[in-house]
Amino acid sequence: MPLVAGLAAVAWALALGEPSHNPDTAPSPVAVVPTWTGPPTVDIPGVLADGAAYAPRLFVTPEASVGVATGADGSVRLILARTPGSFTQLRDVPANALISGFAVDGDALVWMETTAGAGGGPVTTLWRASVAGTTPPTKVTTNTGQTNFDGLPATVIVADGRVTWTALLTGRTVRTEVRSVPLGGGQVGATRVDGELLLTNPPWAMSLPGGLGTPVTLRNITTGEEVTFATAPDESAVCDPSWCRVAVAGGSGLVGVDLVRPDGTERRRIAGPEATPTIGEPVLLGRFVPLATERPDGLGLSLYDLTTGETELLAPRAGNVGGHGGILWWSTGVGTELTWHALDLSRLP
Repeated sequence: MPLVAGLAAVAWALALGEPSHNPDTAPSPVAVVPTWTGPPTVDIPGVLADGAAYAPRLFVTPEASVGVATGADGSVRLILARTPGSFTQLRDVPANALISGFAVDGDALVWMETTAGAGGGPVTTLWRASVAGTTPPTKVTTNTGQTNFDGLPATVIVADGRVTWTALLTGRTVRTEVRSVPLGGGQVGATRVDGELLLTNPPWAMSLPGGLGTPVTLRNITTGEEVTFATAPDESAVCDPSWCRVAVAGGSGLVGVDLVRPDGTERRRIAGPEATPTIGEPVLLGRFVPLATERPDGLGLSLYDLTTGETELLAPRAGNVGGHGGILWWSTGVGTELTWHALDLSRLP
């Protein structure tokens, strides 16, 4: 059912999993700096005073995030978190709700909640609030269509007073509606395009990521311009208008990770079988690629920098890696020791 086409991708994007490896290729160690020499992280606790576990879904700044707090009784609350450990509840949500599509523009925060409707089918509602917490949550519209997220943070965009997202149209051929609505509510507009697309850097959309050998199509929603990135039979790719990140397979596992322009130029190998990309977006700030890197004591989180061509170790052990815009975040510890770490990549020279 095309309610949210990428539940598996959401889980992949939020979890730092064990990378697969090609047993026919000896892992080559990644060149990493033993300790991070860049700006410090901002750390926030992962457990609220009442014992609920907090999981950020989007960092607005390194000091402010929005996410979900899940209580031991199964209760779910939408939370604004601010350093140091200041948590503000936005609203209670049904325990079975799927909360996705977080986006922010200035003080405007939006998200989508999908629940079972009266007839048993899914109902998705678009909400808004203020980052400052001065405006209570308000329902913007329920006219969202069959929303499509696939785990990429940019699949809902708020800008210039409007919220934009994609919805699927099923029939003899799959089509996508690029829908938008004023931030304050009102009539929902829609532009229909062929294929199953996800929003990326405005005004571009990307075809749904596929398996090995599946090409990626980038389409400018405003002009209709298309760019197709062709993959080899042993490659899979995810793209934005600037870069495609390519996973190269061989034997029974990953051989390497490449970056290449959508027109096929400037291809470079950024990691071997010892590393796995950790987020859905190909790069952050057009420059950085977070990688889970195998180490003797477990999986570490490293950062490849296109500008320098170097890979540095951010954390010797990390989990739940996320990233969007200029912020990269991850967790360490479990239970009451759970801590979230946010790094402002825009501060790097």
